[in-house]
Amino acid sequence: MAIGATIYKANLNLSNLNTHHYADFNFTVARHPSESEMRMMCRLVAFLHAAHDDLELTKGISSNDEPDLWQRHLTGEVVHWIELGLPDEKRIRQACGRAEKVSIYTYHDNKADIWLEKNRASLAANSKVNVFHIQVTGSGSLETLLQKTMDISCIIEDEQMHLSDAHNHLSIDVKTSI
Repeated sequence: MAIGATIYKANLNLSNLNTHHYADFNFTVARHPSESEMRMMCRLVAFLHAAHDDLELTKGISSNDEPDLWQRHLTGEVVHWIELGLPDEKRIRQACGRAEKVSIYTYHDNKADIWLEKNRASLAANSKVNVFHIQVTGSGSLETLLQKTMDISCIIEDEQMHLSDAHNHLSIDVKTSI
């Protein structure tokens, strides 16, 4: 018997002081059996960082044809393609061919540095691509915010994100790598 996705409810309150975007988002998040809790929480961080009224969570890890998040026109054309992790060059080219803008969010410190050095030249040469690195500062981890029903507030200022729920507060750096 196959293991199904784990379902979470996310109620997110965003105050982005950089872009003056203030919004509440309520949605269901499905965590694929092969997706770690950390990766799923990084999807939420990427969602908040790139927030737009038309930004959607996709099938992500369970689909080869979709990114983790995307923003599409009403016509279905992809405006913003968002990948998590360390995609290979072929996947990045595919994203650039289908979208006006591509963002990659890395979250493994050592692996991300190695991946970035290996791909820096090709990434920097493509004006569609931006790379960001998610890093929790101080003690704590993103998983401390994970609950079946999450009520998370987020304040973004400069390259800092402050996430909090009723019991926890985390500071996260989302640094532009390219």
